[in-house]
Amino acid sequence: MKRIVFALLLLVACTLAIMPGACSDTESSSRIVDDLGRPVVTEGEVERIVSLGPSITEILFALELGDRVVGVTDWCDYPEEAKSVTKVGSAFPGFDIESIIGLEPDLILSVAGSVVEELRAYGLQVVVLQPRDMEGVYRDLELVGMVTKSEKKASEVAADLRQRVGDVIAKTSLATDRPKVFYEVDASMNENKPWTTGYGTFQDDLINMAGGTNIAAGRSGWYEMSIDEILDADPAIIILEDYQYGATAESVAARSAWKTLTAVRQGRLYPIEDSDLTCRYGPRLVDGLEALATIIHPELFP
Repeated sequence: MKRIVFALLLLVACTLAIMPGACSDTESSSRIVDDLGRPVVTEGEVERIVSLGPSITEILFALELGDRVVGVTDWCDYPEEAKSVTKVGSAFPGFDIESIIGLEPDLILSVAGSVVEELRAYGLQVVVLQPRDMEGVYRDLELVGMVTKSEKKASEVAADLRQRVGDVIAKTSLATDRPKVFYEVDASMNENKPWTTGYGTFQDDLINMAGGTNIAAGRSGWYEMSIDEILDADPAIIILEDYQYGATAESVAARSAWKTLTAVRQGRLYPIEDSDLTCRYGPRLVDGLEALATIIHPELFP
């Protein structure tokens, strides 16, 4: 679940003074880099796209490129139209390479992983989208826009998301306190040692922007936090991403070791019914941010 450090999105200009003869005014290709810092050269129109990530599929449809998407993963279920697109497997247990090749894509958008080099070995163009934060999401929207020659739409979508995020931050900056939040990812294996989300994750970023203090931010990535650590931190709010696994406000309140927590005593336990809003690094992350802000600061978001 570790995320790869990405390079800033760059538009590499053809500069004759630096690289004599390397570029000419008649060349139409544009040179950019993906989130692994690898250069991508696009020439001509991109008509057939395969998406190897649910977040990527959501980005494509948000940019009104759904009619060009010919293949998606088994987990791509949003928007509704994505469900009818040809499925090409998933990262686990694995992608169907033959099916991907058979779709004859002129562009593959993928998360980082071994499949990237495997597909490139067949001469296919693979662009990796692996953002680490909201700024990375904006850049990836613009990256897809440049690769598909949909810059105008990408700029519009990114600007709208920036505005909404800015509105949330402007409101939460007025808060008189930043309540301590415990974000439960999964407690199905051990309710007294649940998985949570630490520093350097999208969830931690969203909690901060929503005006909360993540009690798990002392460590990076996703990890198991002991009940003793949770009791010591005594969160005022508990957010349940694992609602999909059966975690509810009632079930958490019934855990014997949790009953003294402020969040339990005050009844501030909130399930996230659609965890994709806080997990998938697409445009709907802003929906997740707005939902978290309403939970953490209801006085600011009536």
